[in-house]
Amino acid sequence: MGAMDIPHMKGGKTGKMSVDTAFLGEKVLARTLFNAVVMYEANKRQGTHDTLTRAEVARAKKPLFKQKHTGNARVKHPQVPQCRGGGVAHGPHPREYRYALPRKALRVALRSALLSKFRDSQVIAVESLALSAPKTKDIAKTLKVAGCGASCLIVVREADRNLLLAVRNLPRVKVMSARELNAYEVALHRHVLITEDGLAALKEIHGNA
Repeated sequence: MGAMDIPHMKGGKTGKMSVDTAFLGEKVLARTLFNAVVMYEANKRQGTHDTLTRAEVARAKKPLFKQKHTGNARVKHPQVPQCRGGGVAHGPHPREYRYALPRKALRVALRSALLSKFRDSQVIAVESLALSAPKTKDIAKTLKVAGCGASCLIVVREADRNLLLAVRNLPRVKVMSARELNAYEVALHRHVLITEDGLAALKEIHGNA
């Protein structure tokens, strides 16, 4: 894919910026992107869920009634799953959900996620986001002008402390450096606000892939 025009904010003015997206590939690999998102979601799971088996239920094992001549189904003791308060048959138990896809596949997924955002006109470029003080009001104003305040991923070359402090009280807004960026965060947020240095860093990282 060739150059694309994306919204660009520079010196308080808005315009267009031409970006060559060839370093992101020719097409969005939806299956690879899906697999990466599922992996990131699975790795967030704690896996601490647990249910009691019939052996773990703390109840007396005295039979509820005689086995015969009562007209009831045969029940040995109240720990069995068919009794209220009994054990759970085939219930969940603590387990580890984490797994890892190949590093190359994760890089491909990230490029596909970014390419999808470019094609859907959900990427906004900005000259810089250097803040003299960690003021949420300033960054919120910038996001409002860019039209991406509701859900936005800010991509920079290196995140500074003022920027990180300024966005921490904004819901659905996150700052990431180009090197720590991943497909899950790109897909999670509706818009991507990227600085010129951040875009250059992405080209350096993925340009030779």
